[in-house]
Amino acid sequence: MNFEQRNRPTSLRDVMFKSAAVEQTLEDYAKNKINKHLLLYGPKGTGKSVTAQIVLNARVGDTAFNDPFHANSYEADSDSFQKVMNSWQMQTLLGAHTGCVIFDELDQFSMPMQKRFRAFIDEHQGGIVIATTNNLHLIDAPLKDRFRCLHVDYPSSEQWAYRVMNIFNAEGFTVTHEQACVLLQGFDQSGRNLNDWVEDYILKLKSAAVSLVTNQQSAQPSATKPSLTAQAVAGTIKKVIK
Repeated sequence: MNFEQRNRPTSLRDVMFKSAAVEQTLEDYAKNKINKHLLLYGPKGTGKSVTAQIVLNARVGDTAFNDPFHANSYEADSDSFQKVMNSWQMQTLLGAHTGCVIFDELDQFSMPMQKRFRAFIDEHQGGIVIATTNNLHLIDAPLKDRFRCLHVDYPSSEQWAYRVMNIFNAEGFTVTHEQACVLLQGFDQSGRNLNDWVEDYILKLKSAAVSLVTNQQSAQPSATKPSLTAQAVAGTIKKVIK
């Protein structure tokens, strides 16, 4: 399992949201308290797609057997929404509270397809749709009205720092919130780039830790097994994150 896979968010607590109100609404969706169609919009890299998947998994559990639909490829393959209906029906038959599917980049539906989609969700009440978009202005206004629209914006560096602390901890290192904020200086705030940004520092730390052990081996008798004390690790972190 690579770094990206190990540290992919698996719960809403792993995703940093700028707005506490948005986070609470998503928690309510995850607990099946809200059953209106949901549209997550905002700039790229704010975690909309991964959030949609987390909410879907929480709502339907093991019945979430299909991958998210991508609007562009979906329209290229079909001009109806029978696949959505089939998914909803299968999920409820398997015990889901309410059927649920994801449409990524909803704005990539053509306008005629958007109108067909609106007609479909007006006619069928068998489940909900979670959709994402970077371009809210490209979605037909009557279709938007069928959704609860949540603006997902970039978290601050101070908010991202908590996610950074969790990733470091999962990789075997402990950093303070202050150190995590220093590490994020110059970061572009995009969640798509966070793991790459943090992985670079993790690799530096692991390399520095190996060098520290090697130096201890050189300085100690061969019968003595070198070890990294918490103090030594903390010192290494301070050297790398400065």
